[in-house]
Amino acid sequence: MNERSSEALSKLYPELAAPDGLREALAREAARRGHCAEPMDSVEGYGPAVAACCARGEARFAVYATNADEREFRFEISTDSGWRWGAFGSTDDLAVVHAILHAWRQGASIDQLRREWTFLAASPLDAAPPGRVVSTAWRLTLERSPVIRLGNAELAEALYAQPTLRVFFPFPSHGEFSLLSSTADPFYEEVPRVVPSGDGLWNVVLHWSRWSPQIPSRVLGSHLSLREAAALVAANVPPGSGPAIEGGWPQPVKSPAVGDING
Repeated sequence: MNERSSEALSKLYPELAAPDGLREALAREAARRGHCAEPMDSVEGYGPAVAACCARGEARFAVYATNADEREFRFEISTDSGWRWGAFGSTDDLAVVHAILHAWRQGASIDQLRREWTFLAASPLDAAPPGRVVSTAWRLTLERSPVIRLGNAELAEALYAQPTLRVFFPFPSHGEFSLLSSTADPFYEEVPRVVPSGDGLWNVVLHWSRWSPQIPSRVLGSHLSLREAAALVAANVPPGSGPAIEGGWPQPVKSPAVGDING
C-alpha cells in the first residue's frame, strides 16, 4: 500500500487505527452491542488493518476496507458448501457489517440474510453502490479477487496506470483484455482491446462490431510490451467515448471505431 493510499485510508476509516485494525474494530462493535466478540482471521494478501474473515463450517464471511477514494466496507459471504458466490454487500456503516456478521454467526442462511438486508446481492458488481460499478470492478481486478473474472495481472495494472482508461469497464476473457463502455450485456466496446501475440508480447486490435459491420477489424500495433500496449490503447480512445454506463448498452450506435465483446 503506498503512502497516499495509507493516508487516505486512515482518514476514511479512523476506527481502524488500532494495530489489528478491522478485526479490533469489529470486536469493539460486538462488545458495544453486548455480543460475543469471536476471533477474526487475516485474509491472504491483505493486511489486518483492512481485511478480516471468519469461517462457519465451510462457509466464510470476509470484510474489506480497501477503498481509498470513498468510505466503504465491502463484504463477501460464501455458502455452506464453500461456494464463493453467496452474497455480497457494501456499506459505509461498520455497525451494519457487524449486524450482518452477527446474524450469520448465529446461523442465518444466505436467503435469510438477503431478506433482512435487501441491498445484499448475488454478485460483487450488483452489490456496488450506484455510480461505483466500474471503480469496484477495477479494485477487485487489481486486488486479484477470486470472485470476479481475472486476466493478466500485469496487463491490468498497465491499463489502469493510464488515467483515460479507468472510466471503462475492465473485461478480461480468454487471454484478451477489453475495456467496455457498458457494464452488462449488451456490451458495447469502442476502445481497442489487448490480445496476446503468442510470444509474451501483446497486440492492440480494433475489433469488428455488429453495431458497425462495415468497419473491419484491424491491428493497431503488434508485439508490444505491456506499457506500450496500454499507451497505444489510451492513444486510440475515440473522442467523446466513455465513461462506461452502468447496465447494458441501450441501443446500437454508429461509430467509426467500435468493437463489440460479442462481435
